[in-house]
Amino acid sequence: MTREPHEVLATREVRAQLPALLERFRQAGADAEPVVIGARRRPEAVVLSYERYLQLAGGRERVAAALDQQTREASETLDADAALELANQELHAVREARRAERR
Repeated sequence: MTREPHEVLATREVRAQLPALLERFRQAGADAEPVVIGARRRPEAVVLSYERYLQLAGGRERVAAALDQQTREASETLDADAALELANQELHAVREARRAERR
């Protein structure tokens, strides 16, 4: 399943729509779609709800913990490929957990 890229809002539009965007984040929480902004409609930044940010930060912490655990269990440093594979597995686990929460 491919995901369509987000529409990029110009900074002027974001300034004008900021109160409405914040209200949308309040209403939808973590489910609110992020807003991509940039000069001349080139993606430069993403604004997302605080709840979504916390979810992403938590996933990052889980990945770091998983890598630490794997390293301890292997009692040696992971090579880059093994670390990337472990991070991908953890990312998929986080996404599946979120999907399950939504059901």
